[in-house]
Amino acid sequence: MKFQFVLTLFICLAMQVLEAAAISVTDYYSITTSEGLPSNTIGAIKKDSSGFIWLGTGAGLCRFDGCEIKTYPVLAGDDIWSIEELDTDTLLIGTVSGFKYFSRKTNEVSVLDIPSTIVKAIKKIDDRRFLAGTEAGLFLVDKHTPRQILLDSGLSPCNHITSIIREDKDVYWFSTADGLGRIDVRTMKPVIYRMKDALSNTNFFICLTRIGNQIYLGSFNKGVFRFDISDKKFTKVDGFEHNLIMTIEAQGNQLFVGTNGQGLKIMSLTDGSIEIASHKEKIRNTISSNTITSFLYDNGIQWVGTQFGGVSYTPSTKARFFCYSKNDFYTADYKVRSFYMFPDGNKLIGTRAGLFHVSEKDGTVRKYSLENHSSKLRSNIILFINKADDKILIGTYGGGMHVFDEKTLQLGDLSEEEPFLYGCFFHFTQDKAGHLWIASQEGLYQSTADGHILKKYDTMNSLLTTNAVFYVYADSMDRLWIGTKFGLFLMDIKSGKLRTDCFGTPITDEVKCIIEDSHKDIWVCSRSGLYRIGEDLQVADHFTKENLLPDDQVMSILEDRQGNYWIATCEEVVKYTPSENKHCTYQMQNEIDNLDFNNAVVMFADSTVWWTNEGGLIYTSEKNISVTKKLAANPTITSCYVGDVEYDFPYMDQSRGIVLPESGNSIRFKLSNLDYSLPNANVYEYRLEGYDKDWIKQNGVNEVTYKDLPSGKYVFKLRVPDGDVMTEQQTVVVVRKSYSFLIGLFLVAVLIAILIVYFSSKIWKLKRRMTNERIILSTVKEQGKAKKTVLPEVKVNSLLDNLLSYMENEKPYLSAKLNISDVSMKLDCTEIELSQLLNNHLNVNFSNFINTYRVNEIKHRLNQDNLSKYTLKALSEQCGFSSKTTFYRVFKNVTGMTPLEYCKRENLVIAEI
Repeated sequence: MKFQFVLTLFICLAMQVLEAAAISVTDYYSITTSEGLPSNTIGAIKKDSSGFIWLGTGAGLCRFDGCEIKTYPVLAGDDIWSIEELDTDTLLIGTVSGFKYFSRKTNEVSVLDIPSTIVKAIKKIDDRRFLAGTEAGLFLVDKHTPRQILLDSGLSPCNHITSIIREDKDVYWFSTADGLGRIDVRTMKPVIYRMKDALSNTNFFICLTRIGNQIYLGSFNKGVFRFDISDKKFTKVDGFEHNLIMTIEAQGNQLFVGTNGQGLKIMSLTDGSIEIASHKEKIRNTISSNTITSFLYDNGIQWVGTQFGGVSYTPSTKARFFCYSKNDFYTADYKVRSFYMFPDGNKLIGTRAGLFHVSEKDGTVRKYSLENHSSKLRSNIILFINKADDKILIGTYGGGMHVFDEKTLQLGDLSEEEPFLYGCFFHFTQDKAGHLWIASQEGLYQSTADGHILKKYDTMNSLLTTNAVFYVYADSMDRLWIGTKFGLFLMDIKSGKLRTDCFGTPITDEVKCIIEDSHKDIWVCSRSGLYRIGEDLQVADHFTKENLLPDDQVMSILEDRQGNYWIATCEEVVKYTPSENKHCTYQMQNEIDNLDFNNAVVMFADSTVWWTNEGGLIYTSEKNISVTKKLAANPTITSCYVGDVEYDFPYMDQSRGIVLPESGNSIRFKLSNLDYSLPNANVYEYRLEGYDKDWIKQNGVNEVTYKDLPSGKYVFKLRVPDGDVMTEQQTVVVVRKSYSFLIGLFLVAVLIAILIVYFSSKIWKLKRRMTNERIILSTVKEQGKAKKTVLPEVKVNSLLDNLLSYMENEKPYLSAKLNISDVSMKLDCTEIELSQLLNNHLNVNFSNFINTYRVNEIKHRLNQDNLSKYTLKALSEQCGFSSKTTFYRVFKNVTGMTPLEYCKRENLVIAEI
């Protein structure tokens, strides 16, 4: 296989000398089998004319669009070494066992009839011809007909072709196992160049690249050589001694050299310096393996194929946000809630897993946590860190407040008072008198600077509507702004008067952050947007996703020295410049890895802005976000799904558009910008013309689904946000009329008509029967007046015993639908007999008899211990009453008092409804 040279790696490493080289600081993003690759061995990388990246792996072919990996089962299992694009449909695939044509339109594969061997290199000449380099020789293929070009004798090692490059449309250079070859396809006469008097394997070249008149060759184990096309001479390139070179590419004044075991070496052709990009176990964003097997440089992006770690690449970005780390300490591993930086750059970082002190000078990181009892920390959740006078105060969730000593690096207690030992403290501020105002789970505390509590404000003694106070801010006018779970309050510190009705527009949602800007305006971050309150206490602006923000939940805000406002929402960061009425939104493609921001934000003297985030400690600066580079976004539909069937959209026949069958009127599009910024980091606007009224903006989600589309003809359009017509991609979507639906509608109408006729007949018969029954009943009543039937005494006793036993054991009265017919049937008597028993012997009618049992059942249940689970209305329904009115009337008739009066007399507490 391609990596058969690994056996000699140990010999090469034993001969390795120390090299003066710099470690690369470039960030790489890796794609492995976890992201969908069929194998982590990458033998070939190719970008096609449509902008897709094709990867040849050890287990098949796949395509990457910047968001997702698409595999092709027809080539599954093929160990692919080379890829070339022949035309808009055909890809040429070199595998470990031969050569294949792959049609992107039909997903079909055909095999070229050449000797079964490894195809290591393919280079297109024109739309019908190409060169194929194999271990068995060099072939010129013209219209699927191969012709072998013999080099020296047929058994010469120079017939082992390892790589091919183009000089011009007719002249090609190729590396072999025994020299450098050149061929002019017009004459078909090859020439082989070798280094004379060379050591063994010195002329064994694995790869080559060209810059101007110079060809650079990577050798088997002798490093890199330079060949001058003019004087036909080889020279050694210093810096790669004893390296097994796997791939090589030149771009501008840089030479990218992939090695077996030593990573990617990047040489400056200007001064000869070398930078090394290698895999480091404890360093993030390095290449995924040090064995480099393929390489592509495209529009500033490095694509690095490896033997064991998939493919690594350098994402293109508009602006840079970073996640702080120091040596082996990565804040990306923690949910960061709070942050403080000392003047010397040392840091305190509060997380949900404890407190960290980072010394920038010596790189040491010290952790304070519950698990380390000597740290004296009583809670691992650190909610705020800030300075009051000369003290660094640290608020925790459930562990009170600590003081951090910068000199001893020890934690102590601010006070021995109980709230400072076990309270939940979210934030604090200090007023002009030096008093602390502390936001807590139990309300608002006022204390002295040394922790003596002066007063507590809560729902019991103030206008606060909740004890959950999240943020406090003392402004320049000595007013205290209080952010709670249920809105904003304002206190005059001198008088202690608390108000909430002074803002014109009430702010009643949860408040996360409050600041005063340089214009004396107050900015309030809440779940319902961002508010700006003027000196007159009126809301001057209310910013939401309707006019400025990507999301209504605003976590923090900061004003920088230039008058810009940095606004963190749950989804994105916005930089807002009111003086120019401009704003810029930074999204996932700008390397903001996790979008759950917390409410701590700080700017330091060097103009860096720091945010606490559930994905780490995020920071940036004006230099990093003021990048003029514009990504060449090319919004593209990469695939579409009609039902469960996937179609490779770029290669679909769209002459009639996408036609949805009668049985399915739903469609799903997969999208990509093809700018390879970061996975799932694309921003689009789309619209289904004829269905959507306006353009819809979508960020970070790479698919669009339409379900249950009405029949008709639509046009799906896709573009970059606020793009022009020239950048739009569009396709027609046709939804056929469903005649089966019309037939079904007709059948339903017929069925309804039949039902109407049927029930009309039944109603007529029922009315007639009721009329007859009314006549009979009237006759019976008249006869009853004349003669009153008396039950025999024996019958009375037997029927009464059965009735009482039935009521006690089976409790039929709990059913609201119980009637005399049901009971008489159960007792095996007639309704008349049961009625006579109740009326003549118990002096009660059936309804009152049943309701008495129901009232007694309710009284019994009211005396049980689980009243908190019920209301009077629920109990009445459980005991057979169908309405509240009936229940109250019957209860009073039976007991002489209403249910509530009864409960009060019995000292029972239960809700009415």
